[in-house]
Amino acid sequence: MYGYETSFGYKGIVCGKWMLFATDAEYHEYVREMEET
Repeated sequence: MYGYETSFGYKGIVCGKWMLFATDAEYHEYVREMEET
């Protein structure tokens, strides 16, 4: 998991592509859900 804060939210890498999330917590939750499938 890798990401950083921006003025628009939290930008994190998912499956090799950058995605924008409202918070870092949402990013970590999304990545955990992706790992379960």
